[in-house]
Amino acid sequence: MSQEEITNEIVRLIRQEMPDVEDDITPDSTFEGLGMDSLTRVDLLAAVERTFGLEVPDDAVASLLRVSDLTDFLLTSKAAV
Repeated sequence: MSQEEITNEIVRLIRQEMPDVEDDITPDSTFEGLGMDSLTRVDLLAAVERTFGLEVPDDAVASLLRVSDLTDFLLTSKAAV
């Protein structure tokens, strides 16, 4: 998958988890800025794991602050290539 395709899928998953978000979701959007609490982030990461068929290691979660961080993580994982 391309970077754009991965980003679009992440945006779709965010909208699925948080249908009330009216803001544009860009690669620079932070999860906190979108109003995600820790539980919603866990739900999003679980959806990402199911969608992309991979596991997000616990030690990587703290560094995934923006949509682009998650995109970059997925791009470097073998499952998304």
